[in-house]
Amino acid sequence: MENQILLNVAIKEEIEGGYSVVCTDLDIASQGETIDEALENIKEAVELYLESAEKLGIVDEILERLGLTKKDLKKGISVPKIFKTEIPIRLAA
Repeated sequence: MENQILLNVAIKEEIEGGYSVVCTDLDIASQGETIDEALENIKEAVELYLESAEKLGIVDEILERLGLTKKDLKKGISVPKIFKTEIPIRLAA
């Protein structure tokens, strides 16, 4: 079974057209003309980042930032211990 990490991304529709996307867990950004293209591009950017991190020997540091260890990865799919979600806040009219 291949190891996977589930990461958080934020997508924003741009006024000029297209979409920007940020992997909020790793501070990596990309863009695309469609949502699907933006998601594919951010996936590629993150994979390239992690490949470079492996070559530089800093994967452990990145995993630590995510609250994970290599031992966690051996379990299969890992979710960062830092969990982000939305909360509704009521504003005065």
